[in-house]
This record gives sequence, C-alpha cells and structure tokens, in this order.
Amino acid sequence: MRNSHSIFVKSQARIPLLTESGKKFSGLEHSKSPELCQRVTNFFNFLNEKIGFPETVLGRENQVLFNLLLQSVYPEIMIDLADLVYVQHERPAVYLNFDHIHMNLKKDRTVLTDSIDQINEKFSVLFLELAKTIRENPFLFGDTRIVQLMSESYSIYLFQTENFPWDNPMEMIPADLKSPIIDVATGLAGFRLIHDWPEDYPKLILTDSLPFIVMGLTHFTNCSGKTNIEILNIDFPEGPLGKHCGCILANKFLHHLQRDERKQFLQWAFQALDLGGMLLILDTDLEGQILKRARNQEYGNKLIRGYEETLVEIEDNFCENLIQDIRHVGFNVSYFDFHEYEDETDAYSQYPGDNLSIKFIGLEIMANKIG
Repeated sequence: MRNSHSIFVKSQARIPLLTESGKKFSGLEHSKSPELCQRVTNFFNFLNEKIGFPETVLGRENQVLFNLLLQSVYPEIMIDLADLVYVQHERPAVYLNFDHIHMNLKKDRTVLTDSIDQINEKFSVLFLELAKTIRENPFLFGDTRIVQLMSESYSIYLFQTENFPWDNPMEMIPADLKSPIIDVATGLAGFRLIHDWPEDYPKLILTDSLPFIVMGLTHFTNCSGKTNIEILNIDFPEGPLGKHCGCILANKFLHHLQRDERKQFLQWAFQALDLGGMLLILDTDLEGQILKRARNQEYGNKLIRGYEETLVEIEDNFCENLIQDIRHVGFNVSYFDFHEYEDETDAYSQYPGDNLSIKFIGLEIMANKIG
C-alpha cells in the first residue's frame, strides 16, 4: 500500500474487483434504507465489470483488503464516494466512517492482523484511489449507469435524512415572487431549494451542466412530487434560450467564468429577465485565495488531496469588475454588500484539527432590469 499507483486497472489481464466475501456486503444488513443499500450493491457489481486489480502479489493483497472494506461497508459510502468524484469543490472534507466500518467488522468477528490505525490508513488509500480512478477516467466518470447509481443514492439519502449541509438559498428569494425564477449552475444547493420550495410558488427552474447534478435533482424532484420545478441541463454562459423569468439567482457561480464569459452571461440574464426583474448574486473569491496560498509548498501540502485541482483562478479586482460589468449591461444595482473575512479552519486540510488560515471576500448583489 506504499504506492497507490495502478491499484485499480481496466486491462483484460486483471483479477476481479469483488470476491465472494465482498459480495456479501454484510455491513448493509439491518439498514433502514433498502433503496440505498440496493444501489450500493448494484454499483460495485457493475464496477466489477469495468475494473479490477493487477494480477500481482500486491494486487491480490489489495483485493483482499478492498473486499474486507466492502464486507463492512455502510450505505452512505455512496455519498462519500460521489462527493470525491463529482462535487469535491463543494464538499472537500470527506472521510470514511471508520466507526461504522469497525462496528461491522466486530459483528462479523473479523480478526485483523494490523492495528486499527494501520487498517484505517489502508482502507483510506483504497477508497481515495477508487475515487481518483473514476474521476480521472472519462469512460467511468461519464458512464450513464455509474452516474445514475451515484446521483440516485445522493437523492435518496437527502430525501430520507433532510441532512442538507449547505446555506439555505431560500433566504435570498424575494417573498413577493410572481414569475418563474432561474437558479444558475445550482449544484448541490438545488436539493435544498427543491425541498424548501413552496408548492404555491411560481416555477423554480434549476440549471446545471454536470450529469450527476441534473440526474440527482431530477430524481429528487420526482421523490418530492412537486410540479412547479423544472430541471434543465444547461452549460453557461450561453443560458437557456426562450426562457423568461422574474428572477435569476447566481449563487457562487460567476467566479468560475472568465470576465468575457461573465459579460456574456450578464447579457443573457438581462435579456431573459422580465422588465422589473431581479438578478441576485452571491459570490466569493475564496477559491482564488486558496490557490494563491497553495503556492506556498507547506500550505499546499496540507490541503485535502485532489481539492486544489477542483479550484479556479480568479482575477484580481473580481468584485470591482463584476459591479462595473453589471452596470454596463444596463442593470440598476439596488443593493451591494461586500465583506472581507479571515478564517482558521480545517475544512480544507487533510489533517483534521490542523487549521489553515485564509482571507477572502464575500459579496451579495441585487440588480434590477429597469425600463
């Protein structure tokens, strides 16, 4: 386990991902979510057709360890894996639930030859490498069946637990909304919006370009039974053509666009809004500031593995440029709030309890389309 290179392989000359012991999925017994458990077993059985281990001594050792992990697996492992594969930029701190794993191993009376710390480290390496293998292989990352099983698992988990770990975007929605609202690149926040959206409100149109998000939100909407919600697969800055609305919400999205792309987006937003309509923007330069700090090797080495690659560079004077471009398009800025923050947190650190310092700005803008 000293070198994670090529732990999982796609070649024909491979040994199976799953063994009979792993296929038992003993840890899923007595779960209160059979829907989630079914997707766990379907996912790993499907993955067994795609990847395996090298036919080497180390490959066989890893096969035994991986199936020990599967034997003790918990239903929510699909959520942890999806976070690492598809949305690590939104949920960077993801760890295996070792308490649950070892409780299941104890139930099975499994005898471990390594210490708990050693086995936890080996399980972590396998888990992180599995996520990396799926994330970096386009055929696995975009496989419809893999995306479906992970996104439906996410939807089921959130629908059953209502465990939404994000700020409530409803706080930004005007109380007197009379026309449809479009949420741009909604991401994981879309689940909370669907859950909280009143059934007597105008239509909520959620847009995203990541199939994992689009499929997950569609499944969650169907679970909710709400009919005033529409999910669209849209890649901005172009935006959906022919859609008109009274409000557009851009929540922590615009910093992902280069300035020319942002101008293009703002032009679309101005055209899509009804007269008197409102553009709501909530954003931050946090990602860019983390990247700047990561140029210091000591700081960068402490970041969660793989997290830095999910971040985007942000231009200097992001806030000033954004306000200028909003006004240039023709919007009237009715509200602008700007704050500088300084934080000490382990949310981005691969070492729990080892805080990293960061300074960043947060901004909130309300702009109206006037005649």
